[in-house]
Formats: sequence, structure tokens, C-alpha cells
Amino acid sequence: MSQWDESLVREQVRSDRGASNLAFNEKVKQLQRSGRDISHFAFGQAPFPVPTCAVTALREHAAEHAYLPVAGIPELRQAICGLHKRYDDIDLDPARVLVGPGSKELIYLTMNVFSGDILLVAPAWTTYEPQSRLAGHQATILRTHAESHYKLTPADLDNLFSSRNLKPHRMLVLTNPGNPTGTVYTEQELAALSTACRRHGVIVLCDEIYGRLTFGGGHVSMAKVYPEGTILMSGFSKWLSAGGWRLGYAHYPPGLQPLELALVGVKGTPSQAGYYFMPDFEVCRAGLAARGLFTGQQMVDAMLEEADVALMASSCFLMPDSALVTRFCFVCFDGAAALEAVADGRPVDEAFIERHCPVLVAGVRRLQAWVRRHSNVVGGGAV
Repeated sequence: MSQWDESLVREQVRSDRGASNLAFNEKVKQLQRSGRDISHFAFGQAPFPVPTCAVTALREHAAEHAYLPVAGIPELRQAICGLHKRYDDIDLDPARVLVGPGSKELIYLTMNVFSGDILLVAPAWTTYEPQSRLAGHQATILRTHAESHYKLTPADLDNLFSSRNLKPHRMLVLTNPGNPTGTVYTEQELAALSTACRRHGVIVLCDEIYGRLTFGGGHVSMAKVYPEGTILMSGFSKWLSAGGWRLGYAHYPPGLQPLELALVGVKGTPSQAGYYFMPDFEVCRAGLAARGLFTGQQMVDAMLEEADVALMASSCFLMPDSALVTRFCFVCFDGAAALEAVADGRPVDEAFIERHCPVLVAGVRRLQAWVRRHSNVVGGGAV
């Protein structure tokens, strides 16, 4: 008997299988190859060719192999914002756009760093529930019915919150246009939902991967009616017929952008003035306790020794010794050079930070790696 068995895999995911649509698609293809004449209505893949201009651009740049900014090429992020301005009449911030290898991974990473309840609307796309479970959540299912065209209503949310005690943070995964339903929410329906989401403090992760494929051109982005609380997810696989290219993106509203330390589960209120903010490393408590480290001062001592990152424990500022909160001073850069660049009209974007704040960038990356070693959070890498 092999020394390796199923105990190597976490118990919570031992029964999980691959995406059902992909497995079934392979089964049908095998039957077709064997000679069966099967009408394959079970797999959604764009039947159109990738636009020639995209193929030409890929061919021209195929030899480029350098590592790119983790959040995505600045020009691409700017173009994504331009796309949504043109077709959805919404103003997105390129600095809050995160490009990834398909929207599925970005959805999972967002679930993984989220501390709260995940709400799924059924019928739901097949991967949402396994993703939420893999991220450590027990999703709450909101069932819709044919009578309402399988659309979520404000009453559905009101009924849920009147009957269930949920965590303070709630994230609703909404698919618009719908898969598998094909339904499209009107602007009035989304506005009503946004009112209910504000009332109940719900963040909406809106998967709009089919947004460019509405038959009447009537797609309305949730980010238009609920800009402060919508995480917009989309990509190029459907409307550009480029599923195998694995190119997706997310736009996070102010306060929800999962870059910097938030990507590895560190919380904190964004600074609004001065030189400081106070990140909370509670995500590391169990890992530190296993090492016999229980106070904020012990934590920052370990950070300095092991990651070459210097932070001040919040106990220096009249907070409890046990608090794993620190003061983070983010002004370790050449201010004169940065001011000169701003005066020349250069945007303060990801590339600007990389160029003018290299000490800050390097330190945050080391701190991210240190946090990952002391928590169960995976992913990350942006600064």
C-alpha cells in the first residue's frame, strides 16, 4: 500500500470534483469521436473566431516574455476602463483594476480574502459554490423561481436578513447576464437591488462576463447603480471568443481594492491624511501562536528579524499588548523626485509607485511573503 492516501487532501475538499460542465463536455466529445451523432447543447463556448486584430497583436508580441506588473499592464487596465465607459457609461479607475488569468481565479481570490458570508443566487454557475467552500466559506443559497424569471428581488434579501443571523460582512455573487438562465436585469431592477444591498450592508460581486452579448444591447452594469459596493468581474472569453486565452479582470471600488497587504488577508482602514495607516495582522494569530508569539511587539520583532521590515506595534499607542495591529509609515521614498514627476504630468499609477517608491514596494512584498507563511491565505503578489 502506498504511504500516500486521501488524508493528504483536506477533508473539506476530498469529495470535490472538476467543473461539471468541463467533465461532461469531454464525455460528449468522446462519444462523438466514437461515431455517435450527438446534438451537443450542454457546453457554452463562443462559435466565432477571435477577431483578427487581436490575433495579429498576439502574434506580434509573442516573443515578449518579461514579468509584467502583477495588477496588469497599465495600458490594458486603462483600455478596460475605456471599454466600460464606452459601452456601460461608467467611470472606472485603472488603479483599481486587477487583471488575472481568467475571472474564475479572481472570483476565488476575492472569496478567499473576504471575511464574511457569501450569498449565492440559484440557479448559479457551477463553480461558485465549490470556490466558496475551497475559500473556507459555507455559502448561503438564495433560490429564485421561474415566476420571477430567475431574478433576485429586494424582497428575497429582506426575507433572508429577517430570518437569518449573518456576519456583519456579506458578499452577494450576482451573475448578470445570467448563466444558466440567460436573464438580464433591467436598470430599474438593479437600482432596487442596490437599495436593498445598501440597507443590509451587502457587497455585490457582479460577474458580467456576458455583458457584451445581450441581444438588444441593453446591459446595465451593477457598478452604474451601486458604484460604492460593486466588485465588477468580467473578461474576454465570451464576447471576444477567446476562452483559452484566460484573460479576466476585476474592478474594486474604493475601500475594497484587494491589492497591497489586503491580498494576503491583512485588514486596515485606508489612510486619508498624513503618513500612516494601521494594518491589522489578525490573520497571522494562529500561526504566530504556534510559535509562541502572542503580542504585537513579539510580532513586529519577528517581522524585523525575518523579513527585514520595521513596523511599530500598536501597544506603543495605548492599545492592548495582544493586539496584532501596527503603525505603517508609507513615506520612505524620494519626495523631490516624486513631486517632479507629478509636476511633469505623470499619473500616480502602479508604474509610478514601482518607479518612485522602490523601497516601499520591496518592503511590502517581503511583508506579504512573511504573512503568507503565518496564515492560510494563498495568492497575492501585487503591491
